[in-house]
Amino acid sequence: MTTGFAIRQRQWCVARLGYFPSSLCLVASLLSSEALPAQAQAPQQPGGGPAPGTQASKGAPDLFEPPPVKPTQNEISVSGDYLFGQGTVTFPELFSLQNSGRGSSPDVGIAERKSDYIGTTISYSFGQAWYLDLSYARGHSSATGPIRFPNLIGAPPLDLATTFTINDDWYQAYVRYTFPALRFTRLSAYLRAGVSFVQADLRATNTGPESPDGFYKQTDRTEDILGNVGFGLVYFVYRSNRAKLGLQLEGEGFYGHRSQDSREDLDTVDPSRIVNARIDNDLYGGLGRSTVRFEYALGRRGVFKLTADAGMEVKYTRIQYSDFGIGTRDELLWGPYAKIGLKYSF
Repeated sequence: MTTGFAIRQRQWCVARLGYFPSSLCLVASLLSSEALPAQAQAPQQPGGGPAPGTQASKGAPDLFEPPPVKPTQNEISVSGDYLFGQGTVTFPELFSLQNSGRGSSPDVGIAERKSDYIGTTISYSFGQAWYLDLSYARGHSSATGPIRFPNLIGAPPLDLATTFTINDDWYQAYVRYTFPALRFTRLSAYLRAGVSFVQADLRATNTGPESPDGFYKQTDRTEDILGNVGFGLVYFVYRSNRAKLGLQLEGEGFYGHRSQDSREDLDTVDPSRIVNARIDNDLYGGLGRSTVRFEYALGRRGVFKLTADAGMEVKYTRIQYSDFGIGTRDELLWGPYAKIGLKYSF
């Protein structure tokens, strides 16, 4: 369609508007249809800018296309967890008294325990693929069990009912890898590896009628250095724009070295005559955790996320006393587990 023909067509339509008001729609459509070809066919002078009233096609913003959403690269999270556990704990007996010339062959006892663990974790990630996790946990345990004490007059050994208290501190650092390809799917997974340093203080006192304050006392200072390797899987059975609900399974194996400084005192023996016992062990085991996981995005952009886990945890440990010809002893800890956290992506 030429420019002259378009002008004559507009003049003809305008002259008849008084008779046919409905032709306003036709005029509007003609004007809009001619404006676009005119802009498209406007000649471009060599070396000049775009024609007046037009925009350069390159770099011109599209008013009808929403701006792209920039994915977040960083993530910081903080969480707190709690374990109410029960199970068994082992302890050395008569090692220090044997070193002091006051006991027979040493052994390893076992006691029933109840434990509370409270911990916190701080995590950071750049790229949301590799993460650094730093954790601290504080545990308190109470236990009861017998200590087989030799009878000094040659009679059968005495089983002294003994109460124990254990306070342990856990310092852990992990490198964790998540799989970015699973980020927006129902399945999420991670692998992680790290180190743990554990300090524990054990105090034991017999509760028999021999002495109101206890005839036998033990103090034991323990330090563990462990290497850890673990994994995690979560499958979200429900997803919406803000909320997710899934089933989670986590597992971890560990191996390391333990050093113990054990001291045993008797009311009838001068404390200056007691010699501490140094005990070195290798230990290994595993931890399993099965939980229900809930996530909820906060705010308009959802950069804050609230997370919550609840379920069960089981930990199994084997401790070797091979240097003393005693063999290996087992410890078990299990109970309900809960965790709550907050994530921020930016």
